[in-house]
Amino acid sequence: MKQLQPWPRFVKDMKIAMILVADGMMNMMGRNSRATAAAEAFLGIRIPSDVTGFLVSEATDAWGDADGFLSSIDINATHFYGTVLRAYTLLINLHPIHEVRFQDERDESLDWVGYFLTVVPTDSYGTGDDFSDIVQHPDRPLPFLYRAGYAYLSLVEFVHRTLGSTAHWGESSDKIVFNADDLALLADVDIRSVRNAMGPTGSKPIRSFKALATDADDERAFADPVDALDWLSGRRGFRCGRLDADWVNGEIPKTGSIEALGAAAGMMFWLNGATTDAMAEKLEWDVARARAWTRGEGIEPFSAKRVAAAAGLDPEIYSRQIAKLTKEK
Repeated sequence: MKQLQPWPRFVKDMKIAMILVADGMMNMMGRNSRATAAAEAFLGIRIPSDVTGFLVSEATDAWGDADGFLSSIDINATHFYGTVLRAYTLLINLHPIHEVRFQDERDESLDWVGYFLTVVPTDSYGTGDDFSDIVQHPDRPLPFLYRAGYAYLSLVEFVHRTLGSTAHWGESSDKIVFNADDLALLADVDIRSVRNAMGPTGSKPIRSFKALATDADDERAFADPVDALDWLSGRRGFRCGRLDADWVNGEIPKTGSIEALGAAAGMMFWLNGATTDAMAEKLEWDVARARAWTRGEGIEPFSAKRVAAAAGLDPEIYSRQIAKLTKEK
């Protein structure tokens, strides 16, 4: 994933966004003392008496004291600042995957960020200035944070739902995780590289499928999530929180799908800085056999201890659960 821009750039864009909202509020109320008081309360400043135009002009005027005006605005106690800081911290710290409460992060942070991006006016009426980039351009701090955060939480959620899954893991609804945009963000590559790696026939590294068979738009196709994680592990720009072996060991007895247990062994490599090639080398298998195991093929109790040891998992716990599920099957 691309490194986030420095935090001060986020703060600057948040301040400009709030100034745009204040301008909109003042203009809707009418230029009067009540409107001025409302804007001052919203921004936490005293508006200078000589300011007669749009406040955003004061914050972006290259010939004036734009930096001074921006520094006078303290947004640290706002909900806007808090939700953006939480999302930023999520992607900067990259805590171990089992520690991330993905739904809490959506509910208490990213969903709010997305909401705030929709309420910012982007056309400063009468000045000819266009501020849409602040909330719409994919590479600006706030829109990028929103998109990258959602892609990362999709990965985290898939891992959480794989461990402890039922026997029906892997059905179509479980696979609707990543699209090409998500993978481009996670790998920090051009989306064309992702699309070149995806295809429905299995001849490319990432198998793709459509949520609806009637969907004619190939660009809306989803990626098989196990293929996607395998592919991501070989991309230089891919970063994520580590997958903790103790947590995985604790979830294995709750996992009711042999296919999910095969994928879990692969994840111990893919999400901890290694690849399927490294897995194969450690097992002294060919790559095709190692990859097949992670796709739920050729899994049997005899080899399970060896796979678990190579992946850093508990061989007894892993092989016992595979033997149990094999017998049930």
